Amino acid sequence: MSLADLLQQIVGGASQPNASQLDQVTQSASKADLQGGVSAALRSDQTPDLSQIVSQMFGQASPEQQAAILNTITEKLGPGALAGVAGGVLAGHEGADTPQVSAAKAGTVTPDQVRDVVVSAQKQEPGLLDRISGIYAEHPDLVKTLGAGALAIALAHMKNNLSRR
Repeated sequence: MSLADLLQQIVGGASQPNASQLDQVTQSASKADLQGGVSAALRSDQTPDLSQIVSQMFGQASPEQQAAILNTITEKLGPGALAGVAGGVLAGHEGADTPQVSAAKAGTVTPDQVRDVVVSAQKQEPGLLDRISGIYAEHPDLVKTLGAGALAIALAHMKNNLSRR
């Protein structure tokens, strides 16, 4: 079954996709298609706030994925931007010239702290949403953490994009 057919079956169905269908989609879709679908879902006014979605993703991610999430969120922030956020848990880790957050350090950060970091980062960096959707493209298994509403929007966007080609 082609990716377009699978997406049509999922989007046209009345129930949520099962894990096997999601695995097929994430394995068959290009990174660009995944990123585009997730980006549409994150921009939608029908989904929770970005900070809530990222917090949920972070809570279900592996330590390595958690480090990638934190490094993506903080990579464009200037020195000291996180000193007063989330109890300063990531102070000194922002900006391209600073050390990367390790998996061990990421494991000490809570989803609530990540929510605070995202809220702060959104105020300073308008492109954050696109970079976060890129995390999902790089780690397709995290697409399952989106939640039902956001997942439906992402899959529908992917289906519509494929049908336009």
